[in-house]
Amino acid sequence: MVKKVKKITKGDLKMVEVNILKDNQIDRENILNRNDLIKLSKDELVSKLINLSESKKNQEDFILNISHDLRSPLNIILSVLQCYKDDYKDIKRYGKCQDHMDVIKRNSYKILKLVNNLIDTTKLEKNHYSIKRENLDVINLIEWNISSIDKYAKQKEISLVFDTNVEECIMAVDPEAIDRIIMNLISNAIKFSPKGSNIYINAWKSINQLTISVRDEGIGIPKEEQNTIFNRFVQSSRNKKSENSGSGIGLDLVRYLTQAHNGSIELKSEENSGCEFIIKLPIERLQDDENNRDKCLNIRSKVEVLEVEFSDIYL
Repeated sequence: MVKKVKKITKGDLKMVEVNILKDNQIDRENILNRNDLIKLSKDELVSKLINLSESKKNQEDFILNISHDLRSPLNIILSVLQCYKDDYKDIKRYGKCQDHMDVIKRNSYKILKLVNNLIDTTKLEKNHYSIKRENLDVINLIEWNISSIDKYAKQKEISLVFDTNVEECIMAVDPEAIDRIIMNLISNAIKFSPKGSNIYINAWKSINQLTISVRDEGIGIPKEEQNTIFNRFVQSSRNKKSENSGSGIGLDLVRYLTQAHNGSIELKSEENSGCEFIIKLPIERLQDDENNRDKCLNIRSKVEVLEVEFSDIYL
């Protein structure tokens, strides 16, 4: 910037031109660049603010859902206990006790599984979850899960259809983790499937990979929600269309357990045309555990135990 100033030299006033460079003087190009940076920073801040706002809302919704899911079965348990108190006054009504016990067990297990899911997802996020691998027949593992859930599905008038291209597939997996994956996906499919429909469970073995898929004929998931369906605090809008509420942590847990096995999970769905969850697991074995081919049979002694525990778990 050039300005005319008066130069005072020995009392002599003379008009001269001097260049005065102010501290904040920068050329036009730098000004534009800085303006662009400021605008970019502002846009980033606005975007982060929006994301934080959405995250807070999702967490608040999550807390409300969890509160509802925990409170509802507890209310049922308390109501049944009150019935016990009233019915025991009449010994002739003793026959109802077993039915009441079943209701209490189902709802107690529902709370337990919900809490376990919360604990496990927290452990996984903090890398505190321990995967204990064993060489097991995963095909047998899947079949066992399906057979134990089948009775529950039939009560909902839904058929489970299993297909595979191999009789067995020995892999190093955590049996409890695989159980959680299969149970979550199938129960999720049951939750959103109409009466009279089928749920297709497939297991296909290639050279180095086992692909497990669960496909239903339900209401599907909108495209705009498919990228966030595995996020813990996000629920699909289809929950509003279902008679069963959900906590929004089941698929998050499935994703973490799958990744813990070095696998991947993807979703294929169209609204009102059902959805399919596809899990791909690398076929790996433990060299020092070659004698555990049938161990998955030994760790399961009573199917009826799981039938009680399953009831409405993960829903």
